Amino acid sequence: MPRPAADFADASRRFAALAARDGAAISVPGRSRLYAHGRRTPLAIVLYHGFTNAPEQWAQFATAMHARGHTLVVPRLPGHGHADRSATEIARVTRAQFLATCSEAVDIGCGAGERVAVAGLSIGGAFALELALARTDVDRTVAIVPFIGVARLGATANAVLARVLRVAPNAFVPWDPGGKAGQTPPYAYPKFPTRTLGAALESGGRAYREARDGAACGRTTLLLNAREPACNNALSQTLAARLERRRPGSCDVVVLDTLPANHDIIDPHNPLARVDVVYPRLRELIEG
Repeated sequence: MPRPAADFADASRRFAALAARDGAAISVPGRSRLYAHGRRTPLAIVLYHGFTNAPEQWAQFATAMHARGHTLVVPRLPGHGHADRSATEIARVTRAQFLATCSEAVDIGCGAGERVAVAGLSIGGAFALELALARTDVDRTVAIVPFIGVARLGATANAVLARVLRVAPNAFVPWDPGGKAGQTPPYAYPKFPTRTLGAALESGGRAYREARDGAACGRTTLLLNAREPACNNALSQTLAARLERRRPGSCDVVVLDTLPANHDIIDPHNPLARVDVVYPRLRELIEG
């Protein structure tokens, strides 16, 4: 259950407890971040990083938004951020553990800002959507290329795939089978665990199904790449349409059509990420 922080002091204490979970095994780029002003600000922004990535993924954007007067909370998702990039703890993380950390970050944001906006990339986008359907204290949600489903698979096939991945023996699969890993940031894991991928896919599937029966309490935008190679844009469009039918004016879709075929569109360490295009649009959506 959500337990929103009462004020900035409470939010600071809670963030300290969250950050304390970043033990000696966690790298500096992998640690949770709080970009604060020593007081409650009009807007607190919670940012979720992508699968096998780390809070450092958001550092450049968060720094720029902090300079605009906002407070930012960037939690490390469970199992992520280890200095040993071959660490296997991530394979044991459940969907419930991911959501608990994401919700805890929103609780912190409630004390750090008068209103709260949430943005997440990929699996972070799926978690953001699931929380947006469950919480009444998130004013703005931006799901960036959310992992609602695997590209070219329909909703039913994705649901079956999620169930299979959750129970099948785990395997660590390289993001770049060719071994070059040219798009993998130096703080991200070069391989992903299939079982944890299934947990994340389950979260996206739940958001897809629940959008049919309810509506996000705040305003929701899905920010998509027209040339998205991994996630299913069609399912994202359908999810947005369901939310909009339930509550007109609550959800829209923004499609960026000038980006290359690239999934991680926010990390400046990714050579294909056009942050000069994405960051200004994302800032407008979060602040709007």
